[in-house]
Amino acid sequence: MSKVRLAHAIALWLMLLISTEALAHNRSQSFSSWQWTGQQLTGEFTIDSRRATLLYADIAVGSAADIPLAERLAQHLDETVRATQAGQPCDAAPPTVLPAAAGWQRIGLAFRCTDLIEHHPVELQIDALFRYAATHLHFLSATHGDTATERVLTAQRPAIRLATEAPQSDLLGFIRTGAEHVASGWDHIAFLAALLLLIPGWKPRLWTITGFTLGHSVTLGLAVTGRIAPDASTVEALIGFSVAYAAFEAARRRALLSRDAQFAIATAVAGLGFALLLTDRSALSAWTWLACLLLLGRLLWSDSRRVGMTGPVLAAAFGLVHGAGFAGALLDIRWPADQLLPVLVGFNIGVELGQITIVLLLSALGATAMALWQRLTRDAAGLWPQTAATGLLCLAGVNWFVSRAIA
Repeated sequence: MSKVRLAHAIALWLMLLISTEALAHNRSQSFSSWQWTGQQLTGEFTIDSRRATLLYADIAVGSAADIPLAERLAQHLDETVRATQAGQPCDAAPPTVLPAAAGWQRIGLAFRCTDLIEHHPVELQIDALFRYAATHLHFLSATHGDTATERVLTAQRPAIRLATEAPQSDLLGFIRTGAEHVASGWDHIAFLAALLLLIPGWKPRLWTITGFTLGHSVTLGLAVTGRIAPDASTVEALIGFSVAYAAFEAARRRALLSRDAQFAIATAVAGLGFALLLTDRSALSAWTWLACLLLLGRLLWSDSRRVGMTGPVLAAAFGLVHGAGFAGALLDIRWPADQLLPVLVGFNIGVELGQITIVLLLSALGATAMALWQRLTRDAAGLWPQTAATGLLCLAGVNWFVSRAIA
């Protein structure tokens, strides 16, 4: 097999691997809010119905349909949520199914402890869903009078201590959550990789990454504070489009895309959008399809030799879309307005730290691959690692965009 064919085979294999594992923004997560006073501790556990179906994993085939989802969730919480005081379990009331918004499940929980919680702290442990999803996150808020505290519970840290000491937000927990969210988002990583391929040199790259940071910080803040309400399906599809577009731009600058190929891509997108809209199977509006076509038209009209401010502007524009995607991890859990600041600050710091780490790793990986390839070939074929990576990102972006654009 020639080296060129080998590069193509590796790129195709990696694309298929990423496509099958690309579950960005779908991390399993749940939320609970608690109030405590005297001997009484009450709470509400909330999770979206799709994620709650994980609880059927250990139900015998054929019998799952006989158990309503809310009943199965209540049963699971009765087994996995515990409150203890001085090592002794608090009395638990049977969980109750509460009214919930469409697509959500809400369960009421209550405990009565032997002594006043103000005098003797209580440890609340929530092991719900961790055995079904090792990376499950549980976002907890607890209030006592006018004070509140927040925690991110994980399989490694499933408990919180409720006491009258001054509450503190789990800033480190939210930082960790933000970093993990970026690291588990293949489409975010792919977009950063495409930007690195598009923009040569550290100084232009710094401006480009800064543009991306500014863009996603704006929409992350606006979405989490309720100023905007982006449509999740549109956001996910446009994130895929951003990967494809940045990769197409990089390919065009490397003369890997002819003008005819660019025209064919724009025509294919127009045809797909028209067909999906006509059959009422489009997850995107007609205006969104038009915006995508106009951006693709820019590839045909602009001079591929002039980079200018393309990188920072492109990164900032698509950063607005990615920020709405980042917000999805926090919007699902609907934090009270007075608790948003530590959540938002910590999560955004985590996103930035994760992003910086990924950029450094990708840069080191790319430089190493180029050096090794050039050392082995000692000819112009040394550009093949970049060419293969560009092709991989084009295919991955198209796959994400098309699969998410179909309702």
